[in-house]
Amino acid sequence: MQGKIDASAIIYPNVIIKNNVHIGSYCVIGEPAAGYYTDDNYVAKPVIIGENSIIRSHTVIYENVTIGASFQTGHHVTIREETSIGSHCSVGTLSDLQGRIKIGNYVRIHSNVNINQLTMIDDYVWIYPRVVTTNDKYPPMGNLIATHICKFAQVCAGSVLLPGITIGEDSLVGAGSVVTKDVPPGVVVFGNPAKEKCLIADIKDDGGNYTYPWRDYLTQDRGYPWQNK
Repeated sequence: MQGKIDASAIIYPNVIIKNNVHIGSYCVIGEPAAGYYTDDNYVAKPVIIGENSIIRSHTVIYENVTIGASFQTGHHVTIREETSIGSHCSVGTLSDLQGRIKIGNYVRIHSNVNINQLTMIDDYVWIYPRVVTTNDKYPPMGNLIATHICKFAQVCAGSVLLPGITIGEDSLVGAGSVVTKDVPPGVVVFGNPAKEKCLIADIKDDGGNYTYPWRDYLTQDRGYPWQNK
């Protein structure tokens, strides 16, 4: 199947677009980094957009970005240079990925999320609306350190992760939390500052049924590999 590129989209020559990619109106793919404006001999680094991807209107993707298959954006998404995104990922409307970011496979980033430089996000992570990751402990010194969100973790709406934090595998950060220290695997934290409240394995829904680790109780088909076996 052939993809579709809207006539108003700007696609720079350094862009490689795989099969069946749809790029919406007023997108800019391959936007040059700052050096382009000061160096007459500047050579932009490539952008790769994986097959079966949908890039919705007004999205801007800078040079030196690699995106895997079956990727989707909402509208007005920005993805800065030196970012790597795996397959089957999505980034919601008005989200801003500030570059030098590594994202695994099957990662869901909702709307209005700000992911700062050096953030590492492993496979199967969920990041909900208005989450912010930070990277400078003593701003504006610029001594950036990475935030790491491990496999199957969830960071709920409106949370802020301070620089250098690791969110452990299968953990859950409750809505509106300010996370000031590492979160161990498999626990629930929330509050300002976020504190450990319980194990995720202890959580039950309103009917008294266990719900976590979420991958073990997921009933809706989300297209995960283990759901197709």
